[in-house]
Parts: sequence; structure tokens; C-alpha cells
Amino acid sequence: MHDLRSRRAWFLDRDGTLTLDDRKLPGADAFLDAVRATGATATVVTNNSSKSPDRHLANLRAAGLDLAPDEVLVSIQAALAHLAARGIRRLHLVANAEVTAWTAAQGFDVGTADPQAALLAYDTEMTYAKMLALIARLRAGLPYFATHIDMLCPTREGPVPDIGTMLSAIELATGRRPERTFGKPSADMVRPVLEARGLTMADAVIVGDRLYTDIALAQGTDMLSVLVLTGETTRAMHDASPVKASLVADDLRDLAAWIGGRRSH
Repeated sequence: MHDLRSRRAWFLDRDGTLTLDDRKLPGADAFLDAVRATGATATVVTNNSSKSPDRHLANLRAAGLDLAPDEVLVSIQAALAHLAARGIRRLHLVANAEVTAWTAAQGFDVGTADPQAALLAYDTEMTYAKMLALIARLRAGLPYFATHIDMLCPTREGPVPDIGTMLSAIELATGRRPERTFGKPSADMVRPVLEARGLTMADAVIVGDRLYTDIALAQGTDMLSVLVLTGETTRAMHDASPVKASLVADDLRDLAAWIGGRRSH
């Protein structure tokens, strides 16, 4: 617990951890207050590319959470940073209208007839025609990327299909998987934040509800991980998994109490 409280950078998943359907989960405020009271930073790191970073921030603020623009990071930001560094600006982008408009506003050509690469986001407006158009591009050999790998997205009505189901359908049709994905469990999501602050993985903690993205991000590094049981993963699932968290908490209320030194186990 002392090691946990001494960490300087906390990364927090959104869906199933901090919020559910844009409503904050129990303990969200207390957790942010507890982290900031230690002098550490808290950054929301979400794979959910069905919303623009601006929308994520607006929704989190509307839920009553005090967050600044640089405290919210979305998988599509990491994807676009990588593509821009490679000189890729013309995209066959598969995304909903909001994310498509936001991407265009970042200086990418998303309406080109001559794309340099295909990028698949979590498209909540996916149609059969859009899927066929992407498949045709991939069969022609276009480089292929995706924002993240999540199979399901938690909601109050239960989990719904996320980008991972689209990836599976595309693989069945083309035999191709993305050459790179950018959301958790890729450490590329958090390293730029740490480097900008002069920190390393040994200074960081990741908090989330999903084993194969959130908790897996910390595997093989000096980062600590905390699994909360408010989303996809149950305690039994954690106990049966080879991917283990440094700590398991029922929810963010428990974690806030641990950070504040009010829990002994």
C-alpha cells in the first residue's frame, strides 16, 4: 500500500471503471480527490474511439468530474500521432460522423480517393456497405490499423459489441489483422504522458475493469495495476486468469480509501 500511495501518475480507464453510460460510478470523485491529495496526477485513458476526445471530456464534466483537457486521452489520439509521424495523412477512416469530423479537424484527409492507410475506429454507425468498402481496400493491400482491440463495451443494459467484433469479421473476410493497434494494452498510450512529466513506468499505476487491456498494460513493466470489479471482470475471472492485478478493489470507493490510508488490506 505504501508503494501504491507513492506513485506519481495514475491512469484510469473510463467505461466500467470511472463511468457507465456517461454516469459516474460510486467513488469516482473520492478517487480523484485522493490521488490529487498525494500530489500525483490522474489521467483518464480510454480505448473508446466512438467518441471524440472533446466529447469524452464534455461528458465527463457533465457527469460532475473535474477534469482538464490534458487529463483525458483516447486511443484515436495515439493512432493519429503514430500515423502522422509516418507521414500518413490520407485515410480510409471507418468511424462514426463525430469522430470522422474530429479527425478531419486534426488535419487528416478522410474523404480521399487515394488513401495511404485504413484506420478502423469503434464505429457505432457501422453499416454493411462501410464494412464491404473497407474489406475491398484491405484486399487491395492497403496498410491497415485499428484504434484498439476491445471485444465488448460495458453499458447499463449489459455489454455491447465493440471494435473487436468488427476486427474478427474483417479477418474472416480478408485474413488480415491490423498491423498495429494503439489503445490499451499498448504502453504507447501512457509512455508519452510519463515522458512529458519526466516519469517512468515505475512511477505509474493503471486502474481498470478489464484484464486483457487495462491490467495487461502493466504486465512485464514496473507499473502497478488495480482491477476494479465494476465492469467486465469478476473476482472469479481474475483468480482464474494468468493476467493478475497488483490489487483488486470492489470499486473506486475502496481504492480511494486505500490511497488515503484508511484500509489495511
